[in-house]
Amino acid sequence: MKPLNTEDPLQVKQLIIREFYDLIGELPDHDHPATVQKLVRYLQGLLRIKKVVPPVVEIMTLIKQSKPTLYTASRRTISTTSNLYMVFQIDMNPALAEERMRDFMKA
Repeated sequence: MKPLNTEDPLQVKQLIIREFYDLIGELPDHDHPATVQKLVRYLQGLLRIKKVVPPVVEIMTLIKQSKPTLYTASRRTISTTSNLYMVFQIDMNPALAEERMRDFMKA
């Protein structure tokens, strides 16, 4: 996650979404430890954002849909005491998640 140097909450959310799509575009869908670690570090950074509430539900849904092998491998590395454990329990309709992400970018 890059530092968020803007004060406008909408711009912060749009930056988060652009970074997410960049990450998903570059990460292959496999279970190599380096790839899993990169995704987990990204998700941990996402949970540390304080300026806005990031679209975590939508992001997790889209990761689960577009990178199922990576999602499953990452989920297996998370312990039940991790702050990411609950994030991996999230599920929603992928079409709705994509629609909400587009709406955030238009706003």
